[in-house]
Amino acid sequence: MSADPYVYQSIAKAIAAHRVDTLFGLMGDANLFMVDSFVRECEGRLIPAAYEGGAVLMALAYTRTTGQVGVATVTHGPALTNCVTALTEGARAKLPVVLLAGDTPADNPRHLQSIDQRELVKTTGAGFEQLRTPDTVAMDVARAFYRARVERRPIVLNMPADFMWQQAPFAPKVLDVFSTPGGVAEGDSLDQAIGMIASARRPLILAGEVPSRRGMKSLPSRTGWKLRLPPP
Repeated sequence: MSADPYVYQSIAKAIAAHRVDTLFGLMGDANLFMVDSFVRECEGRLIPAAYEGGAVLMALAYTRTTGQVGVATVTHGPALTNCVTALTEGARAKLPVVLLAGDTPADNPRHLQSIDQRELVKTTGAGFEQLRTPDTVAMDVARAFYRARVERRPIVLNMPADFMWQQAPFAPKVLDVFSTPGGVAEGDSLDQAIGMIASARRPLILAGEVPSRRGMKSLPSRTGWKLRLPPP
């Protein structure tokens, strides 16, 4: 029987289970072995950055251009403070990104790079998810990706450095995100809605982000209605 994987290996496998093949980031003692495992064992790739904030910005650009969750990684303390502006930008732009941030060992509160990373992240508008124990790696990573997609903002997964060389059972976990409408009008409900719109003198339709801007722009020519769209 093979031994349980190390936590750094489990994190890499959990990321790969979410169909991630690219990381943006800088390596330090808290994420070094995780990145190595992702590249060597999961056949992923690392695109290095010269500055931690730049790694997050690259992940944001990846999300904007591909529609997928971008993933960045940095180590702890000053490395995370260097991401504040980029995380703020991501939160304001409502871009789903996961930042894998190392943290100093929990049993060493006097570590030179120890800061309250949860409170730091909160100031940016990004979300914070804690890697709770070596046994909960799969669920904690899954929750970070789930929250990024549902909340439409960056989520920082906080990874204590002292967990990395601990061993624990691992089974990949992916939480489903429902991206289709919960219900579609049909029958009498649809007829009533059409009747209300047709009989209204000045109908007002409020649409969210789901309809394409191209489709919305074609409405005036088809209906004679006026259209107002917010800036993209």
